[in-house]
Amino acid sequence: MLNELVVLVVDDEPKVAEVLKTIIEKRVVYDERIIVHTANSVQEAVKIAEVQLPDLVFLDIQMPEEDGFELFKYLEKGSFEVVFTTAYQQYAIDAINKYDCLKYLLKPIGVQDVQDVFDKYKELEGYQYFYKVIKNNQKRYMVRVEDIIYCKAADNYCEIYLKDQKYLISKTLKNVEDKIKHKNFKRVNRSYLVNVDYIDYIDKDTNVIYFKETIKVNNEETDNVITIASNTMKELNSLNI
Repeated sequence: MLNELVVLVVDDEPKVAEVLKTIIEKRVVYDERIIVHTANSVQEAVKIAEVQLPDLVFLDIQMPEEDGFELFKYLEKGSFEVVFTTAYQQYAIDAINKYDCLKYLLKPIGVQDVQDVFDKYKELEGYQYFYKVIKNNQKRYMVRVEDIIYCKAADNYCEIYLKDQKYLISKTLKNVEDKIKHKNFKRVNRSYLVNVDYIDYIDKDTNVIYFKETIKVNNEETDNVITIASNTMKELNSLNI
């Protein structure tokens, strides 16, 4: 599904997990579709996370077999944002300091508490220096925004080009442009968003961009010819490229 936020709720009490799931699905205001999965243990959460690749995890701390902190023994820290949920205040210091959580929620959790989480997540996405991408729907990678050379529209998807790698993500080029929000990225035509730091020069006769870096995918050079739209040339000329 395009342009969706994947959420995983982990709580050993199924009714609590379902209530939180309902709040997220029915009451939260967010500009992307939210898909919510639930798990009742760390081991179940690991299995779901490996397939569904959540962006955001609501994680109960005190659970009978393994506590919530144990999740990070199995899943890479930083591959998703985490919100700790618990009825016990004493876990707050570890949750906030040791695990760098997005938020810490004390039960019972209200609708506004959950909305605040998604508002903070949206703000974080807008200012992040890393961009999460999914390759072949199998693994989530963290890509530095500064390492992206250009982004190319591919119908309702977007191709992200680095010096020696290409990723295909299920977002439109407009979605990517809005999310990156970086001063060095310029929309040069309808299909390309370019990091101007990588531009070597622009052929003034053809308006074609030439990059400082040779871009190779699977050891083969890409053959994309990026032509700047005439209404964008004036802006790029002011950058003295």
